[in-house]
Amino acid sequence: MAKLKLYDFVKYGKLFEEYSSLLSEDRQDVMRLYFDYNMTLAEISKEKNVSRQAVLDAISKACEKLDYYENHLKNCQKKEKILKKLEIIRDLNKISEIKAKVEEIIGEI
Repeated sequence: MAKLKLYDFVKYGKLFEEYSSLLSEDRQDVMRLYFDYNMTLAEISKEKNVSRQAVLDAISKACEKLDYYENHLKNCQKKEKILKKLEIIRDLNKISEIKAKVEEIIGEI
């Protein structure tokens, strides 16, 4: 796995935000340095006193785990759907339309 492309960086950043507590502390630390502090693999390897390859492996395996969790739990997908519906509700003017949309969301939860 080479350096993440911007789309993947954003995707895994969101997944990490959602599922970080399900990763080991060591992987959480590496991912936090990579995503939150935007450190390079070389900087992380120096900070953690491990090889650059070990950092790359930790990030790759953590991303695989994050994909696994999202594929099974779908928390991020659910949140995105709800946010889109809330944006629609925000733009509605009639109370009856708002109530109908809220009921629709409640029915999905």
